[in-house]
Amino acid sequence: MSLSLQEYQNLLYGKLTACKGLFDAYLSENGYKLDFNTELNYVYQIVMSGLNVEYSFPYTPVESVISSFLKAAKIGLSLCPTEQLCFLKTEYSESSGQYVTQLGLGYKGILKLAYRSGKVKQINANVFYEKDNFQYNGVNSKVTHTTTVLSKAMRGQLAGGYCQTELIDGSFKTTVMPPEEILAIEEQGKAMGNEAWLSVHVDQMREKTLIKRHWKTLCPCIYRDSVMNDPMLFDDQDCQHSSNQQAYEEQFESAYSREAY
Repeated sequence: MSLSLQEYQNLLYGKLTACKGLFDAYLSENGYKLDFNTELNYVYQIVMSGLNVEYSFPYTPVESVISSFLKAAKIGLSLCPTEQLCFLKTEYSESSGQYVTQLGLGYKGILKLAYRSGKVKQINANVFYEKDNFQYNGVNSKVTHTTTVLSKAMRGQLAGGYCQTELIDGSFKTTVMPPEEILAIEEQGKAMGNEAWLSVHVDQMREKTLIKRHWKTLCPCIYRDSVMNDPMLFDDQDCQHSSNQQAYEEQFESAYSREAY
C-alpha cells in the first residue's frame, strides 16, 4: 500500500460510498433486504483489519474490494462476520500478477441460496466408512447408505463422503468425494490453525466441505444465467475443485456400484 493510512482510509470510504446507487439497484432488482450503511461498515472493518498483514485486503486493488462488496449485494447476502454467509478473501491473480480481493461463500450462505431458489426440497451431506453399505448411483440419483452400528470406531476408516439434494420436482443431484481429497482438505484446515478439525466435530467439518463442493454441481441446476454461476463465488481455499471431478465420480460409480455388492 503506497498511500498513507489516512489517504487509504479516505479512498476506501469514498469508493464504497460512491457505489450506493449500484448497491441499492441490485437489491431492488432482486427484492433483497440489506442495509447499505451496515454492509459498508462490515467491509470497511474487514478490510482495515488486514493492515500490516502481508497480501491482505489493504494491499489489493481497491477496485477488487468494491467489486466484491457489490457482488455480495447482487446475491443478497450480508458480509456480517457472525452470520458466516459470505466473506472476503485474497487470491493471487495470474492475469494481473498481484493479489486481489474476492468474495467467497460459506456453507451457510450456500444453504441459504439453495433454499431461497425455491427449487430445493432437502440437502443432505454425510461421510461414510469402510464397513458401511454405500452405493453411488450416479450424479442424478440418490445414494444408498446404511449402517448397522452407530459407533464410528466399529465402522472402519473414512471411505468418502457425499452431498445430495432432492429438488422440488423429485429429482436428485449428488456429489461424491474420495477420502484422500477430504483428508487433504482436513490437513489444510489443521495447518491453518482451525481447531475444529482436531475436535469431536471433525465429521461436521467434513460435511461443510461436502456442501461447498456440491454447490458447484447444484448451482447451475437451480440458477441459470445468474451471477451465482460466477466461478469465483466458491470457497476454493477450503475446497479446491478439481478438473478431475468427473473421473472421481466415475471411480466411485465403479467402486460402489450394485455389481460391487
